[in-house]
Amino acid sequence: MQKVKMPIEIDPVKSAQKRSDYNGVYQLEDLTRLSASILSGNGQVNVTLRCTYDEQRLPVMLITAETDVEVKCERCGEPMQQHLGLSATFTPKTYRLDEDLVPSDYAIVAVNEYGLLDLRALIEDELLLEIPIVPKHKVDECAIKEQDMSWGELDEAAQEKPASPFDVLKSLKNPK
Repeated sequence: MQKVKMPIEIDPVKSAQKRSDYNGVYQLEDLTRLSASILSGNGQVNVTLRCTYDEQRLPVMLITAETDVEVKCERCGEPMQQHLGLSATFTPKTYRLDEDLVPSDYAIVAVNEYGLLDLRALIEDELLLEIPIVPKHKVDECAIKEQDMSWGELDEAAQEKPASPFDVLKSLKNPK
């Protein structure tokens, strides 16, 4: 199957009725927030989207997306490869949806007043959440080796138990 450009917006309910399947790509330069959070990437995000109904007759979107990007290692400051992958099930928030009946492994997504979902923004948000908060090389792959790291030692004054905050307040109230 040929990879084509993915739609920006879709109607998840109509797509589920049609049992639509999409297999395509988004260019990284179109995902501006993701592009701003990384050093560079391979140029595209591979996306597979399957729209259907589940056993409860909820419209669902089964989405997988993946890309390889380059982020900055927070330990050594050098670029490092990071694989970002997403595999999740989403259901649109409609006026008929009873959120208590939605399975816990589904994510509920908002649609606009026309019933459309911004698919590109949804995938971009999910991939942004896949970037580690503090990306680091493995210790044996990092430019800064374990013997170069220092953890410091506490002096004896710092190891003493600090005064109670209430004792400090008492001393402010009743100066000697």
